[in-house]
Amino acid sequence: MPDIRLFGIRHHGPGSARSLKAALEAFAPDCLLIEGPPDADALIPLAAHEAMAPPVALLVYRPDQPRTCAFFPFAAFSPEWVAMRHGIAAGASVRFIDLPHAIQLADGFGAPGNPAEGEAAPVAEAAGEPLQEEPEGGGAPAP
Repeated sequence: MPDIRLFGIRHHGPGSARSLKAALEAFAPDCLLIEGPPDADALIPLAAHEAMAPPVALLVYRPDQPRTCAFFPFAAFSPEWVAMRHGIAAGASVRFIDLPHAIQLADGFGAPGNPAEGEAAPVAEAAGEPLQEEPEGGGAPAP
């Protein structure tokens, strides 16, 4: 059975990030599961892009109710950021692990395509721009 380790780090902190970095370097895992929205797994490789520098955040929202959203901030000293960068650099499989936000944000308010009274229109409609199709391969920009 493979060696499995759990690093119970919660929230941001420079000390936690340093300790986690040292532990990951010593352990050299081939897979990292990080607390976060699995709906955003395809965005993880963006953390390795040379132009991506914290502070950055993931935004998960309902297109039919853009005010129904969640932010996942990452600073240079965020343990989650350190784990993502380490895993990507080491060639490990890196994934978010949590209840998908598509489920967490599915509160049943408003019918699809019919925003509730006083609710904003989907962001693309509000901006007057057509929705963009996600490119194949996760949408990571070319270096």
